[in-house]
Amino acid sequence: SLLLGPILGLYCRAYGGYPLDYVWTAGPPWFILWLLNFTMIYAVIAQFAAPVKMNMPHPVILLLFGAFLSAAFYGAAVGVPQKWQFLGNVVGWAYVIGLYIPFFTAGIVAGRNDWMKSVEEMETWCVWMLRTIVVGFWLLIFLEFGQYQIPIPGINIDGDALGNLLPPIYAVPMTLALIQLFHQYFNGTPPSKIAKNAGAAAYTVYIIHPLIYNVWIIAFIAILKAAGVSIWWSQEQMFLYLTIDPATGAPSLLPGSYIWAGFLWTFFLTQLTVWPLAHFMRQLPVLNKIL
Repeated sequence: SLLLGPILGLYCRAYGGYPLDYVWTAGPPWFILWLLNFTMIYAVIAQFAAPVKMNMPHPVILLLFGAFLSAAFYGAAVGVPQKWQFLGNVVGWAYVIGLYIPFFTAGIVAGRNDWMKSVEEMETWCVWMLRTIVVGFWLLIFLEFGQYQIPIPGINIDGDALGNLLPPIYAVPMTLALIQLFHQYFNGTPPSKIAKNAGAAAYTVYIIHPLIYNVWIIAFIAILKAAGVSIWWSQEQMFLYLTIDPATGAPSLLPGSYIWAGFLWTFFLTQLTVWPLAHFMRQLPVLNKIL
């Protein structure tokens, strides 16, 4: 928040030609801070509250609970004034109310009652139901973005309504599906060397990944410039960059092929660099004690 976030802002501002300024930003560690807050609250409550004994509900019941959380999320998203949404450096109180508090609580109950065993033993039809639902949500999200960005004709999805309803009802099946998938295919006993090191590095990856993918975004822009593509930086929306339409001289979106190339470039090169970098950062003195 005091170092990595401002460094990220400075080198992005410098490349885009914006005035240099040190700007404090919570960055990814905001979640760590609030996890600590939740943990302290739980530590106090645990002193006088009786442990909850509860078997894992059937995944279908959990999906219905996800729909209830979506209603709560929507209410917080439209009901909490915008000026209060980010109070305490959270990424929206709708997420705190509709996702983080319920999931933190569910994690405590799950850990105390060995819900992992139930996830590992889910019936095949249930596993494939969860996977199908998750892929269906991926398709819905793709269509919502694609209707404007690609664009895809004939699609008319209300992005605001989807954004205010989707997170919890998607997060429930996605969480269950991922836990089951990793149990089935990746969490071997003993774990492979790659899986073991990746698991250990995941926390560091979470903290440093914005710095890494922005480096590759800048590298891609530099390649476009070297290839003769004109790049225009908006002065109204910081870090928004477009190209110049040679026919009109006005700013316009990059061609679709460039956008897809940039997406693939950034995704793969980020994955290929952020994990090894995180692994070796954890070997450094001091950092090996805290990461």
